[in-house]
Amino acid sequence: MLLGNTSSREPTTRTQTSNSAAADSAISGEIRRKLGEDDGLRHYTIGIRTWSGKVTLSGTVGSYPLRDRAVSIAQGTAGVSDVDNRIIVNTNL
Repeated sequence: MLLGNTSSREPTTRTQTSNSAAADSAISGEIRRKLGEDDGLRHYTIGIRTWSGKVTLSGTVGSYPLRDRAVSIAQGTAGVSDVDNRIIVNTNL
């Protein structure tokens, strides 16, 4: 299962225009689509948060190559300025 954009849950001290929020949502959606199409990654729950073009990935996958592939997919998505990789590798999955 892939989790979507939660940019609306960012701290209230940060504001975001509706255009920026829409762009972030589109980025998260595109990454979600790409991860869902990947045979190795579609079986894992990967959280995707986007704020002003910066994507944070979270969750757990079964290998380092899968983690690296998820990061690469996010980095290769239009509109992404940076990727914060918080994906944990658990080889016992």
